[in-house]
Amino acid sequence: MGWEFATETKPVARKDYHCEASDWIDNTTGWDEEEFAEEDRETIRKARAEGCKVLKGTQYVKVTGKFEGEFSTFRARADLNDICQRYDLYPDD
Repeated sequence: MGWEFATETKPVARKDYHCEASDWIDNTTGWDEEEFAEEDRETIRKARAEGCKVLKGTQYVKVTGKFEGEFSTFRARADLNDICQRYDLYPDD
């Protein structure tokens, strides 16, 4: 089903948030770390070392809208969001 409507912004975090893109990287079935390019693996390792968080003071991707019938907010580190988009890890709308 996916997003019925959504607005994407790229604000600067005023506090730490959980990075939801990390969930897609960790929970997508059939994906082995070796499937990612070395540069992407290093980005994922760095994010994990930082607790898979959008850190205060960093720019991130924020999507707000109606997802599967519920109002929702998605927050992700820009670097992990880019990886998810390049490897098509997000569900199709």
